[in-house]
Amino acid sequence: MEPTADNLMIGQINWLLYDGQDLSIKDFVHVFKIKASDYFKKINPNGILSAEELAKASRFLHQQSRENYTVRKYFLRKLLAHFLGSPAEGLVFQLKDNKKPAIDGLSFNVSHSKDLITIAISESPIGVDIEYVDPYFQYQEVVDLCFSTEEKAMLGNSALPILTFYLLWTRKEAIVKSTGEGIVEQLQEVPCKDIRVFRNGLDYDIASFFATETHLLSTATPTDSKPVKFWELSNGLNFF
Repeated sequence: MEPTADNLMIGQINWLLYDGQDLSIKDFVHVFKIKASDYFKKINPNGILSAEELAKASRFLHQQSRENYTVRKYFLRKLLAHFLGSPAEGLVFQLKDNKKPAIDGLSFNVSHSKDLITIAISESPIGVDIEYVDPYFQYQEVVDLCFSTEEKAMLGNSALPILTFYLLWTRKEAIVKSTGEGIVEQLQEVPCKDIRVFRNGLDYDIASFFATETHLLSTATPTDSKPVKFWELSNGLNFF
């Protein structure tokens, strides 16, 4: 069967409400969804974010960008601290190849779009990408830079090409974030139109969902990874 947007989309995510459950990366990969505007005025980033992170937050000219950055850095530290059993303010990030931030003891990945943030935490490599589906985005201008001949054919045959564009894009983003490559020059060569793909010596499973009515989310994990649980962090200040 030829891949289509319909048979690559799993459907709507059943976001579980996080209300203090004891979580472990030994059993599951955990993906959290956070709405930045719910938290920006309620958190105190001083003493949690590093001096460099606070300085960067202050340089954003766009309010939504400042809010999103501050909230995602705050909860990234809080969530990592929860899984590591360490103080959030004491976490030290290292930069690996392609300037990907890392921390000893677990793997994580972060994505954001508009007001939404996703934070994925795992025992093994994890890549996650969330995108707002902008119906007015002129995707035709970047198709040749992003997609292979087969992927362009899939886009051309789609009844909803803008949705198919974002589907393929999030899948490519998720896979290169999981492998640690980051955005590569030859994005056309990054496989994404199958449920399982081979990249950099490993098999990866790629799954795509409607995260909300307006956002698509894709995850990429090594084939032998644990199952994924999706959490809605709507009351996070009570627990993290």
